Amino acid sequence: MRTWLPIVLGLLLFSAAARAEAPCTPLVLTAVTISEETTGFSIDAEYPVLCRTEANPVIRDFVSNTVFDLKKLDPAHDMQFFPHKYELITRYAVWPSPGARFVSVKLHVMVYSGGAHPNNWPMTWVFDMTDGSQVPLDRLFTDPEKALPAVSAACRKALIPSLGQMYLKDMLDPGLEPIEDNFERFALTVEGVAFFFAPYQVAPYAAGEQVVTIPYADLAPLFSPDVARALGL
Repeated sequence: MRTWLPIVLGLLLFSAAARAEAPCTPLVLTAVTISEETTGFSIDAEYPVLCRTEANPVIRDFVSNTVFDLKKLDPAHDMQFFPHKYELITRYAVWPSPGARFVSVKLHVMVYSGGAHPNNWPMTWVFDMTDGSQVPLDRLFTDPEKALPAVSAACRKALIPSLGQMYLKDMLDPGLEPIEDNFERFALTVEGVAFFFAPYQVAPYAAGEQVVTIPYADLAPLFSPDVARALGL
């Protein structure tokens, strides 16, 4: 018992410090659910409402526009010519960064509008909870053009063994080309920067969504000074 006491106290102190530094709490106030069943459509969307109100319209508008885009494909769809409903599902995850200044939101989006299988993709945002502003790659890194080759190399090192027989060089190479479009879906988690890759971006559909988390220490020299300070680096 004595051996574990300092560890437990340390964890409690760390947790309390993180809470004290959070610009607002609780980070997630509630969740919004959009549920609709009609003859031709099935909508089951969920998204979080954060304690920083400036961030919420960004998430809300994305979900609303995604629902609208699905419905406008065929507003009169009644399964007469295509015997399946068009379907939309979203589910969310939220991560605070170390110190909780930044909060990352990820939506898993699934849309079925015909074809052999649904389309799935990740949508992410990183919000600065001091003012609700977004943190894109060019704010995360001092120089994205310099940082992205390092990010790409780290992701390649992780993905080749994890994909196993699903590894296809012709898919991985363009999907990890060090350009912003390939790495714009990311989250700042407790463990590091998590980069998300939709099906087909780096591997076949059957491999599913891929995620690589790079420890903060590995990217520390590349972060902007403001982000590095906020992460305690």
